[in-house]
Amino acid sequence: MLQKNLNIDDMLEKKVRAKKTLVGLIEAISDSFILVTSRSGVKYNIPKSHIERRIGNEFMLDIPIRDLQRFRV
Repeated sequence: MLQKNLNIDDMLEKKVRAKKTLVGLIEAISDSFILVTSRSGVKYNIPKSHIERRIGNEFMLDIPIRDLQRFRV
């Protein structure tokens, strides 16, 4: 669940992790989604509601990496 005090305006090019696994970098944002690109070029359109918290320059998701396939573009 998205933290209320999370600064989402400064999200571009920040790292995204699904639990402890690095997913990739945020490439674009919309009102409800973030577009994340992995190092191998796989793109995921992830709902912002899955952002659990921010630690430094990384955003942590509340889902494991195996569940990201449903958001693959």
